[in-house]
Amino acid sequence: KKLTYQTTDSGLSYADIKIGTGREVEVGRRVNMHFIGRLAGRQGWQFENTYENGEPFRFTLGRDRVLLGLEEGVKGMREGGKRRLVVPSTIGYVDKSIMPVPVSFSNRQRLYATVLNEVRRTREREALGQDLAGVVVLDVEVVRVL
Repeated sequence: KKLTYQTTDSGLSYADIKIGTGREVEVGRRVNMHFIGRLAGRQGWQFENTYENGEPFRFTLGRDRVLLGLEEGVKGMREGGKRRLVVPSTIGYVDKSIMPVPVSFSNRQRLYATVLNEVRRTREREALGQDLAGVVVLDVEVVRVL
């Protein structure tokens, strides 16, 4: 099935894979979610998969320091929902204090070496009109909303 993307003013593109029916994700709510994170460039290199790690990623919407694109992308989703988020660098990993971070140290290092590589991002911005190095794709599934 082909996904239909919508793009917000911030540059976030998202597509619903499955609409959830449970509680809605709202500011101040605790969200438990599984996700698969990949780079848009680098042949879609996968930097994290919480299904494999067994532990969902947990955060409070509007309170914890997570990717702005993730916050914007999960807001309004419901438990059981699945959505693909294409997060541009401007609302993605802008520094190393932003969650979620890969559990694996080597994946974390490789992710930062790519998304925080200013020389490469500048070169891509000039050549392509956009900075592909910093773009991440997150397939998220909202498991619980508390």
